[in-house]
Amino acid sequence: MPFDAGVMASVVKQLKETAIGSRIEKIYQPERDETVFHLRSKNGSKRLLLSAHAGSSRVGYINSERENPLSAPMFCMLLRKHLTGGFITDVNQIGFDRAMMISVLSTDELGFQSEKHIVCEIMGTYSNVILLDADKRIIAVLNPVSLSANSKREVLCGFLYENPEIQKGKINILEETKENFYSKIENDVSCGVTTAGDKYLISKYAGLSPLIARETVFRTAKSTSAPINTCDKDKLWFNLSKIYDCVRNNDFSPKLITDKNGKVLDYSFCDIRQYGAGAVISDYEDVSEMLDVFYEQREKNERIKRRGQDILRVLTNASQRIAKKTEIQLSALEESKQMDKWKQYGDLITANIYALKKGMKNVSLVNYYDENMPETEITLDERYTPSQNAQVYYKKYNKAKSAQIMVAKQLEESNAESAYIETVFESLTKAQTESDLDEIRAELAISGYGKKLDNIRRSKGKFTDTRKKKALKPMKFMTSDGYEVLCGKNNLQNDYITTKVADKNDYWFHVKNAPGSHVIMLCNNEEPSAESFTECAIIAAYYSSEREKPLAAVDYTKARYVKKPSGSKPGFVVYDKNYSAYVTADKETVEKLYKE
Repeated sequence: MPFDAGVMASVVKQLKETAIGSRIEKIYQPERDETVFHLRSKNGSKRLLLSAHAGSSRVGYINSERENPLSAPMFCMLLRKHLTGGFITDVNQIGFDRAMMISVLSTDELGFQSEKHIVCEIMGTYSNVILLDADKRIIAVLNPVSLSANSKREVLCGFLYENPEIQKGKINILEETKENFYSKIENDVSCGVTTAGDKYLISKYAGLSPLIARETVFRTAKSTSAPINTCDKDKLWFNLSKIYDCVRNNDFSPKLITDKNGKVLDYSFCDIRQYGAGAVISDYEDVSEMLDVFYEQREKNERIKRRGQDILRVLTNASQRIAKKTEIQLSALEESKQMDKWKQYGDLITANIYALKKGMKNVSLVNYYDENMPETEITLDERYTPSQNAQVYYKKYNKAKSAQIMVAKQLEESNAESAYIETVFESLTKAQTESDLDEIRAELAISGYGKKLDNIRRSKGKFTDTRKKKALKPMKFMTSDGYEVLCGKNNLQNDYITTKVADKNDYWFHVKNAPGSHVIMLCNNEEPSAESFTECAIIAAYYSSEREKPLAAVDYTKARYVKKPSGSKPGFVVYDKNYSAYVTADKETVEKLYKE
């Protein structure tokens, strides 16, 4: 993983410079494996994230606000009990490993000052956050480790904390000498070792990430996959030493690696050359900012998707059910098209009833509905009289006639329901916080889909949200001319800004014939410029299912012409007297206009 011992050393340096002396004002646990500390010092307040999530474990400051759950887990309660109000006195890296110890001087419930320690172990699947007392005895642990899980090191409450062990056969790269390095390589090469250079370095030294190992080999042999026996040991030692001199000298230069489309690829505490012209290398003075940018872009959608699994499951099941029902309705509608044939058969049997008798299985009759008067083969039920056979076909005709009307109506309802489900799918892609997900859950409960959703309970036939209700907070933007713009993230917010907030002379925007957000431009009874209309149309196109198209059609009209039919589902409106604009959903424009 990219968060190696060098990156940890860089983060420790930053925290030594900025966190020591800070007061811990607030602690909360937004995720099962994430803890956030609000720190305040004379230089202002910061949020320190301690993440033990397997795919994004890290330590560092974050800019975005993490949502504080209404009920705190036990681990969070213990951290609050022992650390809230305390002052950070020291920050140290444990050996040259991906582990850090933060020392805190706090006051206990009796008013006595005592020292506590927070250990952050950033080790992928085995990442952990541990609270220790002054004697390094474990008070609380995020992910307890018993002997059944690890035969060498237990991490349980009441046990003395032991530093993570260096993997067998590896040594600290900072303690390596030139002579010992040469000796290792010469002995291994003479024994016929032809392992790739980067894998060889990783197998011998602790603290190296695959990225740094590849970078060392690349600087030596101009190839990231060169075998160790083809690498010049003098150049290899020189490049490896040069990279880790920045750790010895505390002189870091954080780098973020992205592709040409801005997608994050990797990061490092030092300069990276192996990607060449195939990637963009961005310099950062703040290592936490670099980590925040990398993980926020990579983890945002995954985090929301993980927390919204119950919603996704309900929507997927509903979508599959509607598709199956629609298929049956289309089949019934196709069958009903034969109703005229059933009536003709009944008429022909009635017209020729004198020539028919009970017991006949089929009969060929002249079809006087056809100008050419061809004979038509009609199947009869031998158990029935000719009159009863005619009534059978008349009943089939009447049934098909009624079905045609009913199925057409049901098909229209199914299409409307499918369109609604698509709008909720689109809302789920825009959800940013747990509150956004709760609003979608509440919306689905209102619409009759809430039986199996988390945080929804049934009471006297009605669905209610068990969480504390919060005010709806649509996204806010500001046009170049200074007009405030509101954009709904889900159908409840769409209804709110369209029917409750918008004045009759404000302008309403929505992508044409596709799921998307309602966008309201608050005009204050003024007529905005063409530029403001274009910017609002871009926002509406970007927050819709049409964002990937080169040009998206966006309808806009005054809010007075937008109506919500009585009894309609959340987010559904009708409108007239509208205009259409064709715009490209430009991400940079939307980010520039974004206010909160």
